Amino acid sequence: MKRQGRGAFAPILRDVERGLAIPIPGKVKILRELHADLEELQDRLVDEGLSPDEARGRALEALVPDLESLAALGSLHTPLYRRLTRRFSSRNVRIAERAALAMAAGLVLAVQAFSLLRVDLMRNPSPLLVPVLIGGTGLFALILWKVFQLWIKGDHDRVERGLATILGVSGGLLILGPMGMILDLYRLAIHLERVPERAVGLVSDWLVANSALVAVSTILAMAGGLAWFVFSHWLALVSGAREEILELGPRA
Repeated sequence: MKRQGRGAFAPILRDVERGLAIPIPGKVKILRELHADLEELQDRLVDEGLSPDEARGRALEALVPDLESLAALGSLHTPLYRRLTRRFSSRNVRIAERAALAMAAGLVLAVQAFSLLRVDLMRNPSPLLVPVLIGGTGLFALILWKVFQLWIKGDHDRVERGLATILGVSGGLLILGPMGMILDLYRLAIHLERVPERAVGLVSDWLVANSALVAVSTILAMAGGLAWFVFSHWLALVSGAREEILELGPRA
């Protein structure tokens, strides 16, 4: 008689998973290896003449790590960033992280403004270009923080946090471009009514200013949407793998 049902070891694997304070991919790797070893040992014991229940019990006794072993595994799989910063207080680490994020966001804002100045697009900008640049800087900060949280710090306690905000800010930036163009078109109509002799210059300025606005808002929105897709896809993959090994998802 061969091994038990598909989820025979799931309760034990859930207990082990709760005892592992490491990123999700590391948990999935350890749990998969443990699950394969448990099933292999149980099958071998059944082939040797033990009942499935007795074989399962012996496999669990032999292979399931205790709390001390789980702590050692957690220490072994701790991300490099955590190992480098654990000598400092958590308060100082948080302050340093936020300061680094603020500096990076400020640098991005400066680079955006400098790039537009170089091509003379800040000479007569749309009034909504500045909010778009500020929103893009905030979006970059959110994306940078998410990258840091997931793949550098390895903090997977609330992996979904921030994804909806990234998507929302991206959508807002995408809307700001056409909205600013419409508002500027209304302003242009008012100016043309007052000074029709300046029609060529006013229309030319409107085209340049709003081309820049729509282009910048669209590029920033697309970058945010792409980042959201990458984060969501990665989350779906690791969450799916975790649910599969722990028997949390729908069964085939």
